[in-house]
Amino acid sequence: MKKKIISLSLAIAMSFLVVACQKKDDAQTSTPQTTTDDSTEVNEDTTTEDEEPDKPIESTISEDKRYHTARINGVDYSLTVDLKKCDGNTSLEQIETLESLFWQVYPKLYERFGYYSSAPTDIELLIENEDYEIACAWENKVHIHDMWLHDNPEDFDCYTHELAHLTQNGWYEDYLEYDNYIETFADYCRYLYAYNNGEFNDHVWTLQTVDEEDSRETSVRFLVWLDNELSTPDHDFMYDYYVACSDATHKKDEWDKVWTSLFKGTSMEGKTIDEVWDIYAKSDFAHLSTETKEPGQSELLKKYDVRKYVLHK
Repeated sequence: MKKKIISLSLAIAMSFLVVACQKKDDAQTSTPQTTTDDSTEVNEDTTTEDEEPDKPIESTISEDKRYHTARINGVDYSLTVDLKKCDGNTSLEQIETLESLFWQVYPKLYERFGYYSSAPTDIELLIENEDYEIACAWENKVHIHDMWLHDNPEDFDCYTHELAHLTQNGWYEDYLEYDNYIETFADYCRYLYAYNNGEFNDHVWTLQTVDEEDSRETSVRFLVWLDNELSTPDHDFMYDYYVACSDATHKKDEWDKVWTSLFKGTSMEGKTIDEVWDIYAKSDFAHLSTETKEPGQSELLKKYDVRKYVLHK
């Protein structure tokens, strides 16, 4: 089984600020122009009388800046790609894939999670040859190293991971059961919201099994299992988990109360978090391979439709 690409991610939770690092990319530019992408996936009839209609992506392209705007489901988004410090190692095709990923992924992350925390909707992507290794995110900015995609040409979903950090918009470590929840949530989003149903992600980055990540402190797969097991069309368990992490109302040693509240009304009501972990650890879900060469065709995905919220929304 391939080992998942290790991100050197730094998550610095400050007042309304999340920092998380990985790093490196590859960049090029094009001639200045303004375009409208009529093929943008924008829902046709989602507005009410008080909302303005959705708008397709409009783009203004110059040598060192690519600016895009769109309105999706009543929310105005913008993406600015800053290439001022890019040495040209990231190809134009790779930059365009990152842009496409943003429009496919971030509005969905924002609608499900980021809206609650007033996450930014004007996002900057800086591709640059600076002193870090993979990528970083804070405030409304994601930095990707100019050599990362050059050397790792299919790891586009490092960007998905960083966009998830932007939706967190300030998780305080003192109010999380484990500091690592900042990173496990971002990797949960990376797996569920992977670009084009895991077209690139699923054969370069995998969910670790329970043998490799053997506690809820480190397990990304456990979050994917909780979502699959407990979320329903009427009750989004992971949204409740996100809210609990965002609200910062319980100290580290009070999280038993948080889990009790989260499990209320689900099939796990009345169980402790340790009992729930044991149920997960004994399930086939905890062991099935997520490695695949074809999107959505891993052992896990063939048996469990874990991306149903994303794909069927």
